[in-house]
Amino acid sequence: SASFKYLATLGREALFDAEHFFDGYKANPAYALEAVHAAYAAGCRWIVLCDTNGGGLPPEIAKVTAIVCDRFGGDKIGIHTHDDSGNAVANTLAAVEAGARQIQGTLNGLGERCGNANLISLIPTLMLKEPFASTLETGITADGLTRLPRLSHMLDEILNRPPNPHAPYVGTAAFAHKAGLHASAIIKDPTTYEHVVPESVGNERVIPMSNQAGRSNLLKRLAEAGIDVKP
Repeated sequence: SASFKYLATLGREALFDAEHFFDGYKANPAYALEAVHAAYAAGCRWIVLCDTNGGGLPPEIAKVTAIVCDRFGGDKIGIHTHDDSGNAVANTLAAVEAGARQIQGTLNGLGERCGNANLISLIPTLMLKEPFASTLETGITADGLTRLPRLSHMLDEILNRPPNPHAPYVGTAAFAHKAGLHASAIIKDPTTYEHVVPESVGNERVIPMSNQAGRSNLLKRLAEAGIDVKP
């Protein structure tokens, strides 16, 4: 706590990363909260609750985060999750809904072992989905949101690896509709198979032609080529 107090006197924004917090809370709730209180009393700006081994699940993350936020105020609480159970994004959203107001994550979920919470998935969810969109501010503009695919692909280029085509929001397959039934429905009502407007996240709809394509796919493709064919 002396280090936190010293940083506070310098006007620095001190963060207390409470490593293994959720497992620690399950083992000894009183001690875990005492550690948070010590950091809070010493002047920490942020107290970050960490699911260090990535084994937490959304209901327990939400429950414990709500307890901490109720006692110390969510405007001082952050969340740091790992993806070892495939729940890093879900756990982060659960913590935010429970009151946490700082998110620690990485582009494309890059991180140790199975990775960290993926900011490329979290940012559009916070900006486009309720209950987050109407209650929270990210500081990111709608125009900035459309540049997410470029940002995601740039990191993959730096790492010399192919982008994941199935990445949520930004993947080349995220809005690709191959099956004839899907494509036909998309043409009639895009919301049937698209949970957000592709252009809102800088992506686009793709309807590839294949042996699974139906009549609607073919007619649409021919029309785009300027060829008028009767159904």
